[in-house]
Amino acid sequence: MVRAPHSHELIVGVRRDPSFGPIVMVGTGGVTAELAAETAVALAPLTHGHAKRLLRLRHAPLLTGRRGVPAVNLDAAAQAVQAVAQAAAEHGELTALEVNPLLVHPHGATALDAHGVLSTGDSGSVLH
Repeated sequence: MVRAPHSHELIVGVRRDPSFGPIVMVGTGGVTAELAAETAVALAPLTHGHAKRLLRLRHAPLLTGRRGVPAVNLDAAAQAVQAVAQAAAEHGELTALEVNPLLVHPHGATALDAHGVLSTGDSGSVLH
C-alpha cells in the first residue's frame, strides 16, 4: 500500500458514450469510493480550469486543507484529470479508462492503479 503524508485518494474515469463521446468522472477514490459515492462529470476534453472545478466535491475540504492539515496539490490533481480526459478524447479506441486510486498529496499526484478497455469490434480488450 502506497501512502504519502497528508494524501487522499481520488477516482478518475472516462467512459465513451455512443452519442456524447468521452465522459469524464471524478470522485473520492480507493476504498472509500463506494462509501462516499460522490462524483462530478463532464464531457472530454477538459481545460485545466474545468478539471480543477470538477474537484469541488462535497469532500473538497479534505483536499483544500483543514485543522492544520495542508492542502493537496490541486493543480497536479487537475493535471491528472485533464490527462486522462485528453487520452480518451485523442484515442477513440479507448471505450473506458479509469485511474483508481489517484493518490493526491501536497507534493503532487500519483496514479496507483489504472484499467482501460479498448474497442475491438463487438467486444473489448482489457488493459491493466
